[in-house]
Amino acid sequence: MGKPDILMIEPGYIPDSLIERLATSTMPPLGLLQVAAMFEQEGFPVHALDFSVMPMDGRLQKAIQKHDPAFIGFSCTAPCLPNVQQMVREIRDMGCEAIILCGGYDATARPEVYLERGLADVVVVGEGEFSAPAVANQWPDIEDIPGIAFLRNGEVVKTEQRTRELKLDELPMPARHLLRMGDYKLAPGYRKSPRSTSVFFNRGCPHRCTFCDRTIFGQKMSFRSPQSIVAELKHLRDTYGVHEFRFHDDRFLVHPRRSEELLDLMVSSKLDIEWFCAERVDKLDARLLKKMKAAGCYRIESGVEAGSQRVLDLIKKGIKKETAVEGFRKAREAGIGVLSNFILGFPTETVEEMMETIDFSLELEPDYTAYFMFQPYPGTDIAREFDLPWDDEHRRFSRLPHHSYTVSNAEMEGIIDLAYKRFYLHPTRIWRLAKQIDHPEDIITMGMGAISMLRGGFAGGTGAPA
Repeated sequence: MGKPDILMIEPGYIPDSLIERLATSTMPPLGLLQVAAMFEQEGFPVHALDFSVMPMDGRLQKAIQKHDPAFIGFSCTAPCLPNVQQMVREIRDMGCEAIILCGGYDATARPEVYLERGLADVVVVGEGEFSAPAVANQWPDIEDIPGIAFLRNGEVVKTEQRTRELKLDELPMPARHLLRMGDYKLAPGYRKSPRSTSVFFNRGCPHRCTFCDRTIFGQKMSFRSPQSIVAELKHLRDTYGVHEFRFHDDRFLVHPRRSEELLDLMVSSKLDIEWFCAERVDKLDARLLKKMKAAGCYRIESGVEAGSQRVLDLIKKGIKKETAVEGFRKAREAGIGVLSNFILGFPTETVEEMMETIDFSLELEPDYTAYFMFQPYPGTDIAREFDLPWDDEHRRFSRLPHHSYTVSNAEMEGIIDLAYKRFYLHPTRIWRLAKQIDHPEDIITMGMGAISMLRGGFAGGTGAPA
């Protein structure tokens, strides 16, 4: 008798506005697909659903009826919790008795929420590639498996922490064949190709930004070899016809020597690809930027986060404003575009400081910019420092009221709308964006985005607590 079926689910979240649904980039859920690949390696038949790119129109029920899975795994982030709750309820209402596994950042940060609410039979804490298949192989005798949490007599039991996986080359490629790669693409007006996907180079982040969730990978770094990455890039190009990639890492140049080895191999392999990555503004090295350009890099995403030095120090970003100006200059001189991210509404941040951030985002003159309302994700240092609550009925761009917030959610939405208007409705940027349109649907989507901005609804009203 063969091993039972596994169903893996990316629950997605509920977009707040039409423009958000149309203009959001989508990438395959690499973490979930990496775990799925490990299940397959162990001989389990695996199926996957990604509700970030598909509607919840009965597909979950159909998949359960068709495959009768013995185990169902969810990838959990805090904004996805409402969807997880809804899906688990539907699973149980069907009479399905599958063992439910929950993993990911939020489940790792607070396993008790998922266990005590009946959303999970087992929580996979931290990296899941080995713990999740071990649960399926050993069920119900799981008490000696490291890196999991479960209930025993109504009490949450956590087993010993699993040692971080450092030999990343030994992991199989993510099981992308379980999903339709054609469903994934970058936002209109932003992409170079109608089809794109993501790969990962490293895990971990050595920095201490207090708003960032490091619950799974922590600060200890682990890397893939250049040969492994180039082999995967060739596989994706030849198998799926993908010529545009995103390196799905917090930082691409975190280990300059390793990065340079990868860049040299990418150039010598003549991959015929274009790609972008994320990197801190204070780590943009002019020599490596030239190599990145030669290897096909066309854009760098960099989280500047704030235009107030006090706020940058508060969140332990570890940069000076002048460093951001210099980093963007180096990227432009290398012929690489820049996307900057900013967060508004940190604890104690004043309206004047938020306006300073908006002004600074204009001064930097990135190709694109994105503005987000600060979110107190469970497990982050800043959430602990200010004792910030999280709304489990969370919608994007919402926070529970707290004395450290100087403005309400409604006021924050107005400030974010103002930021987008000031940046994107400037004639120079409108012309720059118009010149980059090379897909018919981009015209429609960008037009709808402009209308949404003019109406003051780009942030998407949430009806969240004031």
